[in-house]
Amino acid sequence: MMHSSTTLWAIDPFADKRTQLKVAQHLKEWVRHSHTIIDPTSVLNPGQLQIHANKTEALAKFKMASQKALEKITQGTKLPNLEEPSFVFCDQYSQRKSVETFLAFAREQKAEMIALGTHARTGMKRWLLGSFAEALILQSTIPLLIINPKSPLPKKIKTVLFPTDLSEASENGLNKLLPHLKRLKAKIIFFHKMDYVLPETYSMIYHSDLYEKYLKEDEDLRLTTLKKWKNRTQALGVDAEIIFDDKPNFIPESIIKAAKKHKVQLIALVSHTSPTSAALLGSISRQVVRNAECPVWSWHTSE
Repeated sequence: MMHSSTTLWAIDPFADKRTQLKVAQHLKEWVRHSHTIIDPTSVLNPGQLQIHANKTEALAKFKMASQKALEKITQGTKLPNLEEPSFVFCDQYSQRKSVETFLAFAREQKAEMIALGTHARTGMKRWLLGSFAEALILQSTIPLLIINPKSPLPKKIKTVLFPTDLSEASENGLNKLLPHLKRLKAKIIFFHKMDYVLPETYSMIYHSDLYEKYLKEDEDLRLTTLKKWKNRTQALGVDAEIIFDDKPNFIPESIIKAAKKHKVQLIALVSHTSPTSAALLGSISRQVVRNAECPVWSWHTSE
């Protein structure tokens, strides 16, 4: 008997309806051949309408307007196993608290994934307004399916790009992802970028015999690990390929470029927190989510 799971579809009732419907379309493709229950959920806070949390009448009207907007979005999506919309309310003017409230609800529901759209804001507007999606990337230990407004209409998920730093956390993320790839009959491309080969370091490395010798040994070790992962993945019935990038590029740009070149339908990212990695990996995930023109599956774990 197929395992039944729950996915929360995080919806802002007052955001652009076209983006929300695009999330629904991509979510429909992701849950193909599964028994996933989809729970449309909205977290509300008084800051959305600039009302005071102790104004009972205003809050009641706010909730009613939100419910109508949410029902209007979900009607006609034809999503399988779609539940009635759920609401969680945060009584503080705080995005951080809203994210914490939403994640507490997701854990109560034993959600195995959260799907949401992002406004993909850039520049000063993004810094002023913040981003619910970006906050989730850093705080959620539940996998996320993030849809950028630039994402085209969904196609069958045939190829998934899996950027990896070859860490234990990345391997754990791979183990979490593989059952979905097998269900979708999708191919995985293991993408590894030599993280210290950057425009600023390239000439230094390739003009020193000592550095070149170290680089060759390090490349061989990393390729050996990638080949082990590829062989194990194929043994589980999932087709796999390796891309090893030793060009002098920055990691986010390299990931986006590879995704476009190979026309993947999904980028799967694993970010992990450790004393040395938190800022770097968090930054990479955020930049990829902002700029990817395909959905991003993201999982954040702590070491």
